Formats: sequence, structure tokens, C-alpha cells
Amino acid sequence: MEKVKQMDSLKDIINIRYDMFKDKVAFLEKEDGSKEFRKIKYSQVKEDVNALGTIMLKKLNLKDKKIAVIGENSYRWYATYMAVTCGVGIIVPLDKELPANEIQNLLERSEASCIVYSSRKKEFIDGIRNNLPKDMIYIEMSKNKSDDASYSWDELVKEGKELVDTGENEYIDTKIDREEFRILLFTSGTTAAAKGVMLNHRNICANTLACYHLVPQMGEYTYLSVLPMHHTYEFSLVYIYGTYIGATIGICEGLKYVAKNMKDIRPHVLFAVPALIEKLSSKIDKAIADTGKEKIIRTAGKLATGLSKIGIDLRRTIFKSIQENFGGNLKYIFCGAAPLDKDIILKLESYGFKFLQGFGVTEASPLIAGTPLDDRAAGTCGKAVYGMEVRIDLSKNEDENSNVGEIIAKGDSIMMGYYKDEAKTKEALKDGWFYTGDLGYFDIKGNLVITGRTKNVIVTSNGKNIYPEELETLINRIPLVEESMVYGAKDPKNKQELIVTAKVTLNEEYIEETYASTRPSDDEIYKLIWEEIKKINRSLVSYKAIKKLEIKKDAFIKTTTMKIKRFAELEKDNKK
Repeated sequence: MEKVKQMDSLKDIINIRYDMFKDKVAFLEKEDGSKEFRKIKYSQVKEDVNALGTIMLKKLNLKDKKIAVIGENSYRWYATYMAVTCGVGIIVPLDKELPANEIQNLLERSEASCIVYSSRKKEFIDGIRNNLPKDMIYIEMSKNKSDDASYSWDELVKEGKELVDTGENEYIDTKIDREEFRILLFTSGTTAAAKGVMLNHRNICANTLACYHLVPQMGEYTYLSVLPMHHTYEFSLVYIYGTYIGATIGICEGLKYVAKNMKDIRPHVLFAVPALIEKLSSKIDKAIADTGKEKIIRTAGKLATGLSKIGIDLRRTIFKSIQENFGGNLKYIFCGAAPLDKDIILKLESYGFKFLQGFGVTEASPLIAGTPLDDRAAGTCGKAVYGMEVRIDLSKNEDENSNVGEIIAKGDSIMMGYYKDEAKTKEALKDGWFYTGDLGYFDIKGNLVITGRTKNVIVTSNGKNIYPEELETLINRIPLVEESMVYGAKDPKNKQELIVTAKVTLNEEYIEETYASTRPSDDEIYKLIWEEIKKINRSLVSYKAIKKLEIKKDAFIKTTTMKIKRFAELEKDNKK
């Protein structure tokens, strides 16, 4: 294993790691209109980053300014982030799925002086120009020539290279203060409005080294980037960590192309969220069911898993046809952002995939805990990563018999604070500890288990805690259900009591396949789901029992990591 030295700043990736891997392919990307993935070497990445940083300083005068970036995943997006943070100003990644008024709001809140946007967002950005400052600088991530309204990313990089060739080294020679505010990330929280998280180089570098200590030997692998880049889970763990270890990052064309791109790129590593893994799992289940040999395959999976525990691992050979659906090389699936059903993990591991789960939040850059390669405890998030301390705060737990409490963490990865919000900062950071708002406990082996969010927990009149996520995992196993959200609705007959309520959306694909000739009526579907919920209730202690079922016609409002925005859903209901 390569000896790891302390990373002083992200500039070390540019000045040391890019040179170390200069002849390797850093990115695989299919641009609009192209049929093949183009290969971008580390040597080109270094040239482009230094050129963009140079032109931003010398021509655009963006020193110490805030620069927003928005668009689909792309190499130019990554290079923009690196150029800005390593010697220009403060990067402000924005969620491309947000509506125009919210983008405008975040640009105003962040006091951005420049916005770098993809060509697909051009019409969107043009639509809000008149509401933005007159001196805002616009850079389109395209090959098009610069015009009066905006600069071309490619043209700026070309100009920057020309400046560097003449000996202009101000950007290249910039010294980085690793404690200085350089990254502003707006959370797309499921329980509250977006908060501005302030990070510095120390935060990101500490998390990168934590990743290396957790899974060091992955530099020879190809990653598939699926999740949005503005999200710190994807950017820190795939793009920053990936380029730090010299991996190749294949950029997916979009969610609907995941299966196709997996066969094109043939990745070894996939970072995903539960919603994506659940869909992949369902497709495998369907393919197995179509063979008519479901029981034989399931039995073979259990036997193969048993043999693997005594050093005879034949799973990738036995289930080669399943592996081919993922390109044939996929070995590791990282899951984060929310808990994943343990049964799905065990099932997919029986086919030869290795699952690594983690727990993190934007405020921690993001990784707090993770499962190592050699000790993967399914259903847990492993232990605190290198450089991080994790504890469970039981002070607010009203149930004396419960070991569940708020997860708190301390370490170099923890944020500087919330942007221009001292009150929320003081609420979240106490004596060096960050209060995550997530609930969990340590199992008998010291592994962290997540149970839910503090703001989601349902507290009964008897002081018992009900964790919606636990019930949602059970409900989501019902074939008729696509997704669910459990919450406490006020009892109209007794204002002091809450009714445990399950709101679900329907699995239309399953309904169409199962009831091809005659679709059941709405009442019949309700009764079928309710019968399954009654079975779930029989397996629960009485105070956790689900008392009410609601079926939604439309999809849940979600974040870009596919988590349900509970506060938005409940707020929408209150307005009806």
C-alpha cells in the first residue's frame, strides 16, 4: 500500500497527484451528439485547471469572489470546482433541479459574482438574468465562442493556456490557506430549508484521507459517476477521492442511461443511494423470475455465500450472467445518503457484489462512518472513519429503555459553520461536536446503526419513540408499493395523541405486469396493501402499529439524492 502523506490542500491533487498519474485516463465522458466516450488524461486536467484559474484571475478579476457552478455531471464541472478552490475564490455548487426562483435566491444569498453553467441550462439562466446583478459574469460550459452575453468555457481555457505559456504563474504559484473558507454548499435537506455549509481545504482533505484509510486499494479501478456532482457525497467520495488515488471516472449520461453506461464503461465501483440500488435489485429479481429457476438461484446464492466464508468464493463465476448486466467488472457498491434494507444487501452480496455502507452529512464533508473492505457488517454503517470521533447523545431520549440517541461527531472534516447564520451554527456545533440531527446506536461490535432523523421521530403520549424509517423499510417490501413515508398525524378526537400514518405511492410497473388483463380498482388496491400492513403490524410492538393508510396519486417531492422531502410533503398537505 502506498504510504500516505498529509494533504495540505486540494492543490496537492493538482501539483502532485495529477503529475503522478499524468498518462492515465482521468475521465470518460460522452458529450452531446457524440457516440463514443472521450478520454481525458490527468495531464490535460492539470493544464485545463491551471489555465481556467489563470484566466479567472487575470481577465475576469474574480480573486476571492464567489463563483457558482450549475449543470449536469461533466468534466468541465469538476475542472471549474478545482480551478476556483485552488487559487481563485469560493465555489458555490448549485442543484440543477431547483426551480428558477430558488436558484436566483441562492445566487443572491451567496453573493455570487459569476455563474458557470452547462449548455443545457443556458435557456434557464437567460430567463433569470434580468433579476441578477448587472455585473454578474456568465460562463457557459461549451465550445461556442464567447459573445456579449457570456464567455465560452473552452475559449477561456484556451486563453488561459496562452497566458501560462508566456510565463504567467500567479495562479499556479498561489499558496493555499487550508483554514480559509473556500466552499459553500447549500443543503437540500428533507426536514428544513437549505442551509449554507462553509467548508475549507482542511475539511475536504481530512475526509479524502479518511476515505483512503477505509478503502485504499482502488486507484486502478474505474468508477461510474451517477449521483449529482453538487452533492458532497458524490463529489468528495468520487471526484476528489477518485482523482487523489488516480482512478478513472466514467461520467454517466443520466439516470435513464445507467444500465447502458454500465455496459459501455464496465465500472468496478458504483456509488449509489438506496433508491437506485432498490431499482437495480428489482430488475435482477425480475430477470431471475423470468428464468423460472428462482428457488434454485436463491439456494445457489446462499450456498456460494457460505463457501465464501471459508475462503472458497465462486459467486462471480456462478452468477456471471447477473454480473454482465452491470458491465461484468462491478465489484464494489457504496451506499450512502440513507439506510438500505439489510435483506437487499445480503441478496446482492450473494451474487458476488461487495457492499460498503457509510454515514455522512454535508457538514462533515461528508463521511463520518463507514464499513471497511474486510469487515462489512450488513445493515450498519461501520465505525468512525480515520480522524473522526463519533458518540451517541442520549440526553434527549425520553425512553429510558432505548439506546438510540442523536449521533454527534468531531474531527477535522467538520464544517466551519453555516453561512451568515450564527444561531443555527451555535445550535449545531457545541464544544467542538457537530450534532447531526440523525438518530442511531452502536451494535454489540461497535458498528453504527442509523434509525432515522430527530425531526422525523414520532413521540407517543407515553414517551415512546417511533422511527418512521424503520417502518418504511418494511412497507417498501410490499410489491404494490413504490415508496412510503410514515409520519404522525394528529388525532382529531384527541389532540395529544398521534396516529401513525403511512403514505405510499404505487408500483405501477408491478401492477401492470401482475394484473395485465384487469387492473384492480382503487378500493381493491387499498385493501390489498392494508392486508400487508396488518401483517407488518403483527410483527411490531403495539405502540408502533400503523393505524392509517394514504395512497398518493403523484410522486413524492424529493431531493436530488432521491430522499423524500418530508417537510415539503407535510406542508403541501396542510395547504389543501
